[in-house]
Order: sequence, then structure tokens, then C-alpha cells
Amino acid sequence: MRQLIISEFERLWSRWSIRLLVLTLPVLVIATGVYFRNHNRNISIDAVDYATAINFPILSISEHLFITFNILLIFICAYVLTEEYQQKQIKLILLRAYSMSQIFLSKFIVMATSLFICFFLYYVASFTVGQMMFETPERSILFGSEAVVTNGEMVLYALNYYGIAFLTSLAALSLFCFIAIAMPSVNALLGSGICILFFFIVGPQLLEQSTAFAEGSNVSYVVYASITKIQYTGISLLLSGGALSGWLIAVILFYLLVFLVGAYLIFTRRNYYA
Repeated sequence: MRQLIISEFERLWSRWSIRLLVLTLPVLVIATGVYFRNHNRNISIDAVDYATAINFPILSISEHLFITFNILLIFICAYVLTEEYQQKQIKLILLRAYSMSQIFLSKFIVMATSLFICFFLYYVASFTVGQMMFETPERSILFGSEAVVTNGEMVLYALNYYGIAFLTSLAALSLFCFIAIAMPSVNALLGSGICILFFFIVGPQLLEQSTAFAEGSNVSYVVYASITKIQYTGISLLLSGGALSGWLIAVILFYLLVFLVGAYLIFTRRNYYA
């Protein structure tokens, strides 16, 4: 099993396109830093989205989590799951006497580990850029509750934010795994994955604009049934302990468990010799 995980990991990271996508993350952080430095000139220093050396890691990932990281996940699923099925490469793994459950578990571990590496790299890059481009305030303002806290508390808040962000990305990974296993080709996965991602992003926005949207209303529950909406604004709501916290946790667990189990069942019961 250990050798299988290592083999899957090496196969994924041998892709120049994956390495290139990951290496673009620090570039995106720098570009985001330039954007927020210009943004600071147009808002009050007391604004919750005023970028500082302490809160920049949160502001940065909130801009890229629901699009950039999800696109990266689609490509990872394409290489690890769909392409092997399309090119019949999985037959070679089956010849090594591994069970389908072991193969699926090893693939998910590799994808989750790769996602963690991306998060770690992004946090280090955003923390470094934040220290270089922005000033350190005497106090910080929490997102969602807008409470004034010490910088130490804000750093802890940022770590909690990244932890929940990683959990939501695991939930999105489960969704894309399910889609990847169901798709017959990489092109089909990329097309359907991008379309679903677009729907999850645009759908809640249209619903908010066309309905009398209010915090805690029934519309809120529908809007935050989208995993991308949770990634964009739901994490701060969850950390603030609002009325939607239980619903947000339930939705994250639903994506994580239901789609992962569905992907597992399809993967392990499919006939790869047909």
C-alpha cells in the first residue's frame, strides 16, 4: 500500500502541467498583493477588507479558493482518475494484486496530500508577501463579526480559516472525484467540471440578486448549499458562530461523505477489462 501511494504521488507530480499550476500560486499571491495595496488607497483603514500584514493571508485565499483551487482540483482528478481509465493504464496496477479499495484509497490520499501541499505553499507565500507589502497594525478586525482582536488572535483566526478552507476543498475534491470517475474522457471531465463550477458560483449570486435575501432566511440555506459559496463567504460566517454554522458544517460533510462514497462505489465496481 505504501509503495502504491508513492507510485501514485510520483506519477502525478511528474506532470509538468501540475508543477506549473502549483508554481503559479506564489505569482497569484503577489498579484493579489498588488491589487490589495491599490485597494487600500480607496478605503478606510478601519474597513474589514483593508489589507494588513496580518490579515492578508485570509484576504488572498478568499479571492482564489473557490476558483483557482477548484480548477486545480479538476486537473488533479483528470490526471489521477479519468486519464488512467481512458487510457486503460489502471489495468497495469491491477496486475500488481492490489484491491480496488486500496487503489482508490491510495489515489485519494495522493490527491488530498497534494492539496495540502498547495495550501501550505499558498499560506507561506501569502504570509511572506503580506509581511513585505503591508504594515503590521496595532489591532486587527475579524471577518464576519468585525470584532477588534489582537494580532496574535488574528493569526490564530487565519490558521483556523485555512483549516476550514482545506476541509471545504476536500469536500470539493470528493465532488470532482465523483464526476471524474463518471466521465469517459479527460475532455468530458474538464468540460463538465468547469460548467458545474460555473453553475455553483453564478447560481447563488443570481439567487441573492433576484430574491429578498436576508441573513438567516430560507434563501440563505439554499445559497449556502453551494460548496463554492461556502468557500467564498461561508467560512467567515462559520468562524463567527452565526445561525448558519450548523447548516454550513452539514453541507461540507454532505459533499465530503456522499460524493466520496459514491466515487468509491463506482470506482470499485466498474469493469476495467471491458
